[in-house]
Amino acid sequence: MKKKSILCYGDSNTFGYRPTDSGRYPWGVRWTSLLAERLGEEYHVIEAGLNSRTTVIDDDLEKDRNGWKTIDVVLEMNWPLDLVILMLGTNDMKVRYQTQAADIVEGARRIVQEIRRLHEEIHPDWMPRILLVSPLLIGEELRDGKSGFSESFGGERAYHLSRELAPLYRKVAGEEGCRFLDAAAAASVGHTDALHLEEEGHRELAAAIEKEVREIFSR
Repeated sequence: MKKKSILCYGDSNTFGYRPTDSGRYPWGVRWTSLLAERLGEEYHVIEAGLNSRTTVIDDDLEKDRNGWKTIDVVLEMNWPLDLVILMLGTNDMKVRYQTQAADIVEGARRIVQEIRRLHEEIHPDWMPRILLVSPLLIGEELRDGKSGFSESFGGERAYHLSRELAPLYRKVAGEEGCRFLDAAAAASVGHTDALHLEEEGHRELAAAIEKEVREIFSR
């Protein structure tokens, strides 16, 4: 039986950034690896998380962080795919970008559309399904200036902005024919930096995404 190939395309929470020391959670801790273990031998889970990745914004401090500009390369490297799990938008909330909720969700839409465009033009016989995941909620420590990311994310502004996104992502998923998952309904960021998942959050998110994946492939 051919394995189902799943690409997890996201930012530091998909990469498995470890907030206690800025390292990376090992296999068996980060949600992408837990998803692979939970799904078993019939699935191939590809980890494509990158710290600081945005939806469509060029980062003037770090190279190649624009998710829209790099999605084609990642897709071509891993073709053919059965499912793309897209979880981006958190880094768009950084204060220096001055984005609104509508800007962030439209950035996510552009990546969804680019996935479809690439396959329609180059691989029309193999169109992956897409699971659009809305960002996690920014925690209180970041809002209150107690996180190392409070200044770069603007504290109060990002805290409230993160709470506007899920309904907008759900709407875009419906309009674009994607499955939708609200990450914040499944998992919470940790207290260390109020931005990144800790071990329990990775377990919770993996369980929620596993459920979505099984439902997607049961149809």
